[in-house]
Amino acid sequence: MIAPMKRAFVVVLDRERREAVHELRTMGLLHVEPLAGSGDGYNELQKDHANLVKAMAFLGNDKIGQNQKPFGIREGIDYSEEILKLADKSKELFDDIAQISREIERVVSWGNFEPALLADLSGNSVHIRLVELPAKKIGILPDKLDYIIVDAAKGKVRLALVADQSLELPAEVTEFKPSLKSLESLQADLAARKDALENVQAALASLAKRRDALKKVQAHLERDITFETIRSGMYGEDEVAWFSGWIPAKDDKQLHDSAAKMGWGIILDDPLDEEQPPTKVENPPVVRIIQPVFDFLGVVPNYREYDISGLFLLFFVIFFAMIFGDGGYGTIMLIAGIAAAIGSKVKTGKVADPIRLLLILAAATVAWGVCTASWFGIPADRLPAILRNIAVPFVSNANPASSDNVKFLCFCLGLGQLLIAHLKNIIRDIKSLKFIGQVGQLCMVFGIYWIVLNLVVSSARFVVPDWALYFAGVGFALNFIFGSYDGSKGFFKGVLGGIASSMANIVSIFLGVVNIFADLVSYIRLWAVGLAGVGISATVNTMAGPMVGKFSLYLIAGVILLAFGHGLNIILSVLSVIVHGVRLNMLEFSGHLGMEWSGYKYEPFKDTVRSERVDTTRSNS
Repeated sequence: MIAPMKRAFVVVLDRERREAVHELRTMGLLHVEPLAGSGDGYNELQKDHANLVKAMAFLGNDKIGQNQKPFGIREGIDYSEEILKLADKSKELFDDIAQISREIERVVSWGNFEPALLADLSGNSVHIRLVELPAKKIGILPDKLDYIIVDAAKGKVRLALVADQSLELPAEVTEFKPSLKSLESLQADLAARKDALENVQAALASLAKRRDALKKVQAHLERDITFETIRSGMYGEDEVAWFSGWIPAKDDKQLHDSAAKMGWGIILDDPLDEEQPPTKVENPPVVRIIQPVFDFLGVVPNYREYDISGLFLLFFVIFFAMIFGDGGYGTIMLIAGIAAAIGSKVKTGKVADPIRLLLILAAATVAWGVCTASWFGIPADRLPAILRNIAVPFVSNANPASSDNVKFLCFCLGLGQLLIAHLKNIIRDIKSLKFIGQVGQLCMVFGIYWIVLNLVVSSARFVVPDWALYFAGVGFALNFIFGSYDGSKGFFKGVLGGIASSMANIVSIFLGVVNIFADLVSYIRLWAVGLAGVGISATVNTMAGPMVGKFSLYLIAGVILLAFGHGLNIILSVLSVIVHGVRLNMLEFSGHLGMEWSGYKYEPFKDTVRSERVDTTRSNS
């Protein structure tokens, strides 16, 4: 369920801001509304944090040894500044190496000589210009021009001309500008820069050994920034300061007690209709295990929307099992889940929610594999008798009609999920005649369901009954009249207003009918994706089968092919669950509930750093 929230305004003396924020953090219940931090202390913290994050980016993500010596905050900041200095030095050396390499590439063809000698000759009125031109064009040079052939290769000739800059050379002549250093000096500089770069990179690698210790400093800085943001960002006037936030209604007494102890002024009130409180979802442990999926998707229901955690979990488990569709894969996941659960229990004393969820999903997959006689893509007639006998004939792969039966089951799941959605909407709107519009939606879903069965599964097996068409027609009429009903205007004006609104949006009304049909048909993806997985498994078995039967290198190749093929199929099935299994809950089901997932998470201001903290002499928070 979504916990009810109270709007809280807290007023404190301006000189007691720091003590008030300390108390709030200790209490750990108030979700403070965003404030803009300011002041030298806040700016310095932000600068230190930015430098620390930037420094850690240079350290990479390789696994480093455990039990690193912790930093004090000031020590950690100094450490990050040392990293940044090395990083700047590294960048400078990279630039130098690139520049020197380009210069060497430019001058190497002229060989090693001392450019300073040319400058000395120029100072003695002997001007030397280095040029290059095609060998067959050497005759275009002026007859009286003195030159020395430095090199000739590949149809080109390099010359040292005795001429000052006033002499205009032919267009075919390319003049070479000597470097400031000799080729030998440039190569020595390049080697020195590379050695220096190796030393800098070695120093960075050495500093990276304490990256995890730096992460703890980062956590403390973020904690201090949050503290300083609230302290400095409070609104203030006439020696008082105030701010606002949200607190779960069941915890408001604790805020009252803290206010009385600290001498604060507080106002608690229910949220206004136009206000958007944060969402705190409270569920029992058996339902809470689905929360990691929501966290992975990054979705939070609006405070005034439904908490569908329980229903999401139920259908997600079913969808997961049908998409994986193989008891063998489920067994592998179950064994992995049990091993992870034992390891988690030994290490932390409890089994983490993601592992619990994996165990349930794996068990459901095994159960579906048992029902359908699906085990690693092996044909049903080749399975042991016990596996064929315990299968459910209605959906067993041994039954030629099982494919249509699974399609029928998919649409039954779709019908059930969409009916639940509209039943919840009926309960929500029951105090207004608008609920009749939801009754109409429910009737349309039920009527269109029979049309889907007729068109997609079997027209002979599922003949559309007349009453189903009546359901769809009457449902459309009820939704047309009452879908936009507004009871505040009175009954007749509300009905007329609803009809007028539907007429104005007639295209959307008809598209809504089409949308119901499309949403129901969408559940066929459970059958289609599951069938694709079985097909891949069977193909892998067919390819590897002849190899496995031979005791040679073919056997090893066959085993590798089986492991790779089925492993790839498991990965594809995981992706299919994300794409299809989640979609049916997040789009089809949530769409009929009218959910937009536009909420934001309740995150109370509290101390997020573990008690065995590093030395915090860097800050006074």
